[in-house]
Amino acid sequence: MKVFNYILSFILTIGVIVYFVVLGTQSMKSTTISTKLDIKKLKSSEFLEYADNQKKKEETVLDIEEETEENTMDVEVEEEVEEEQEVVEESTTDETVEVSAPAPPVDTGPKVLETQVGSLSGYGPDCLGCTGFLANGRDVRNGNIYYSDATYGTVRILAGDSKYPYGTIVRVKGSRLSEFVGIVLDRGGAVGFGKSHLFDLLFTSSSEAAKYEVSYNTTFEILRYGY
Repeated sequence: MKVFNYILSFILTIGVIVYFVVLGTQSMKSTTISTKLDIKKLKSSEFLEYADNQKKKEETVLDIEEETEENTMDVEVEEEVEEEQEVVEESTTDETVEVSAPAPPVDTGPKVLETQVGSLSGYGPDCLGCTGFLANGRDVRNGNIYYSDATYGTVRILAGDSKYPYGTIVRVKGSRLSEFVGIVLDRGGAVGFGKSHLFDLLFTSSSEAAKYEVSYNTTFEILRYGY
């Protein structure tokens, strides 16, 4: 009987020992599994952080490269502008400065050779003592009181002093006929220096000449002597 009890006690003891051994083994396995899981979690978080840091580094490198490219482009643009300025300066230096010639003087008409101030009278081809022919032989009985000059065109006929040869051109200002150009083709007793009138203007008739009477303080500008 005692032997049986000893055997039973031994079996129980063995059972208890086996129980605790098994329990301890399972506890160690769970701890190992938990530790392994924690290590895996830790490695995953570190990996994510590492990947994030790498991405940031790559973005930083890209930003630096973009800034470097922009700076390089700016430098190239500045160099091109400077080169163009140098080319312009060199071309400006090489170009010969052209000085524009002064403008030609304004043509104010024929040069005045002589100026006289006096009175202007009128006469007709039918005047007392007139023959209808001018001193140069021209017939004016047809009433033609104009002459066609090659330079001055159609001009009036004047009687003047012998100082002025036939063909002398006179510009008359301030008379009763306003301003006109005449040509000396006749002589007369009423005209000339020391006489009552400097020049005498031919009209179609004496009656027409009387309408205009005498023009005093008239200016005579000599533009040409003779033909």
